[in-house]
Amino acid sequence: MNPALVQGQHALVYNPMLPPGWIEHRTPTGRPYWYNTATGQTSWLFPSPLPPVAPQETQPKKKKKQTKKKIPGTNWLFVLTHDGYEFYYDRDTKTSVWEMPESLKAPMEELKKLDEEKEREKKLKAENEAKLAQKEKEDADNKKRMLEEQEAEQEAKRAKLEQEIAQEDDDDEQEEHAKEEDLEATEMTEEDIMWQLQQMAEAEVEETQAAAAAQATPEAAEQINKEPKKPELSEEECLAQFNQLLAERNISPFAIYSAEYPKLMTDPRFSLVPHNKQKALFNKYCNELGDKIKNEKKNKKKPEDEFKDLLVSKVTQKMYWDDFRRKYKDDPRFKALSVTKEKEALFKDHVKHHLGKKRPTDEYMDLLRDTKDIRPGMRWRDAKKILEKDDRYYLVESKIDREDLFRDYLQDMSK
Repeated sequence: MNPALVQGQHALVYNPMLPPGWIEHRTPTGRPYWYNTATGQTSWLFPSPLPPVAPQETQPKKKKKQTKKKIPGTNWLFVLTHDGYEFYYDRDTKTSVWEMPESLKAPMEELKKLDEEKEREKKLKAENEAKLAQKEKEDADNKKRMLEEQEAEQEAKRAKLEQEIAQEDDDDEQEEHAKEEDLEATEMTEEDIMWQLQQMAEAEVEETQAAAAAQATPEAAEQINKEPKKPELSEEECLAQFNQLLAERNISPFAIYSAEYPKLMTDPRFSLVPHNKQKALFNKYCNELGDKIKNEKKNKKKPEDEFKDLLVSKVTQKMYWDDFRRKYKDDPRFKALSVTKEKEALFKDHVKHHLGKKRPTDEYMDLLRDTKDIRPGMRWRDAKKILEKDDRYYLVESKIDREDLFRDYLQDMSK
């Protein structure tokens, strides 16, 4: 119902309880109805108000974790509470103070610089890890795409081969059907056709021998006309030569007997087995060849597994990636994997998880003992320039721990 059509007859009534956009009207009989000016909807029922908007829940703020930091060169700790308050703790006297002692100003400046440097290293490490993760993802995507392309290519080859086999079957059926129509009668089995082909081949051989005998001397003709004696072979030897013939002709596991028969029947080794067993032995050879190829593919190791075998047999605890790559780059197992990054990652994973390595602190202490330039009373800043040239220096991630271990080592040297 549209109030505009009955504007002269219906009265407008103001109602403050109506939701926004609704107007109340009354019919001449006094019955109320309501009209929405925004949607054009008319209703005999009083419009329901809009549901109140639920207030959004606010999550309580998480408290920060309390942190303790050793102040370099002192026995003090700098403590930051979860509420953001700072105080200083003396480990010798077991006392705490809110105000920073005057003697801690310089060490605190050094601590601040160490924190800033650590934060930069952390940020740089995160960026490098992100780049490495992106690179690994790209390598994995490329590898996946290559595998999918290879599988698609193999699938296309397999489909093409099946199509060719099906086409050969159709051609054979059409050829046999044509022969049946030409003969107009007798239905011939496949064995009959093979027998006729064999007879034709034998007749061709006899004609060749007769022609050669006609042109030869009487002695030579007599020698030609002599029936050659077939060697007496066992059944196993006959079967072995039959299979050898199929192998020499590169018979495919998908080969069809009727298609290959004309190519095989002229070879004497094909006739060593009875005619009624030739097809069964041919199919048996194809099935066994197919199973052999399938097992070879199944048992063939993946390139990654071959590379892992090389790692197990050649990698030692003190060997580095560059040494390993230079020494075994010509090994077939090394060449099995084409992506250098993947090889290096597998190498590092093998060294990390499969070879027993010392703890970082032990490696660092070995570095201190191996460095002959370190002497009692030496300053840390001077020793640091020497030590940071060795990879073992970075095994201890904390700069404070590196310095503390260095000072402990100097004390041991002084004893």
